[in-house]
Amino acid sequence: MLGNRLGSWLRWLRATATFVFIAALCLGVALLVIAFIPGSPVTQELPASALTGLDQVGGVTAAVAVDPSGWIPFTIHAPSLAQRLLYLMTVLPGLALIAEIARRMAHLLRAAQDTDPFTASTARALVTVGKLTAFAGLGTWALSQVAQGVLCWTMLASPVLFHPHQAPLGWLAVGLIFGAFGQILDRGVAMRAELDTVI
Repeated sequence: MLGNRLGSWLRWLRATATFVFIAALCLGVALLVIAFIPGSPVTQELPASALTGLDQVGGVTAAVAVDPSGWIPFTIHAPSLAQRLLYLMTVLPGLALIAEIARRMAHLLRAAQDTDPFTASTARALVTVGKLTAFAGLGTWALSQVAQGVLCWTMLASPVLFHPHQAPLGWLAVGLIFGAFGQILDRGVAMRAELDTVI
């Protein structure tokens, strides 16, 4: 009964990972094609500290004002090719990394479904996915922030110092979870091997 339940969970998780892999690839290809279409709009948040006239914003009560440390989204209706490619660099690396993580997880879940899931190779694979998620995610975040900074510079009348307004905590947290599960599974496999030698 427990084996059937575990097999059912593995099938659902594998199907989900495969779906995420395909969806991320399709979305990445779509964004790549759109980036080369002239006139495709580009949306980017700009720092409120670099803008003027925000004290005259209407539609709010007297006690409400724009946060000077916040960010406000703007759209370029006729962006250049360079601006479209910069916007692409803010999203495409993350989608590519998500697709690769999902592909590895689907392969890992298929192997766990076909054989014993509680093996040292499964634990090592989980740790590897955790490292990939954390370190590649950090690189993806850095690349995205650089692209956003350059894109902001092309949209502002006077360049200002760009400060990252997002953090790579999501990538690091997911990578830590994958790595922790891998270490726990590896410890469980080692304990089972010790019990087998005793029995």
